[in-house]
Amino acid sequence: MRIALRSFALFAAIAALVAVGGMSTAPAFQKEKKAEEVGTVEVYKGKDGWRIRVKNAEGKSVAVGTVGHEKKDEALKEVELLKATFAKGKVVEIKDDKK
Repeated sequence: MRIALRSFALFAAIAALVAVGGMSTAPAFQKEKKAEEVGTVEVYKGKDGWRIRVKNAEGKSVAVGTVGHEKKDEALKEVELLKATFAKGKVVEIKDDKK
């Protein structure tokens, strides 16, 4: 469970950085974009179970879930968790204290 939470946190951080980096103008001035213009979240069957990945508007993977799930519903719950995290979570910088 702890590994899954760390995976979710890493996935969320990467996706948040990609989302923040993609904002070139103030949100109030941006036109509402269609889903295919901002990217997609894919749920697919992998070798070790159901997995998720986030693709940008060009179709390139920008984040990949690190955990395979036995059931498709479990992967879909992970997607919902990520949506909630992006909607209400904040971006934090992790500094490496080791040198």
